[in-house]
Amino acid sequence: MALFFWRLFNPVARALAGWTPWWVVLETTGRRSGRPRQVPLARGPQDGSTVWLVSVHGRHASFARNIEANPRVRLKLARRWHSGIAALTPLEDQILSRCSTYARMGPRVVGIDSALVRIELDQQSASTRRPPG
Repeated sequence: MALFFWRLFNPVARALAGWTPWWVVLETTGRRSGRPRQVPLARGPQDGSTVWLVSVHGRHASFARNIEANPRVRLKLARRWHSGIAALTPLEDQILSRCSTYARMGPRVVGIDSALVRIELDQQSASTRRPPG
């Protein structure tokens, strides 16, 4: 049932991400296919060039495993693509408390070894088509 829900929900969230302040689209490079993979996620806090996201399923999520294989990512924020380097970090209450209620709810409701995704945006974050891989 959950898979069915996400198959319906993700395309809608992906289309609205960048237009709504609470969603972003994270693009990773597939660890086996080498193809770009996009996933909508709840936006977390931003500290200068650092953006935080929540991986509800931690390292079990496909995008998290893609990040571990290749940390170069793109992130769609406010209708623009930004490139950067991502890393998975343990869940920290201090950062989670700064996330929206929507983002904080995930780890509490369905979280399986939840983690944070820290993205350091490139200084010259050009709008490239795909992350280099």
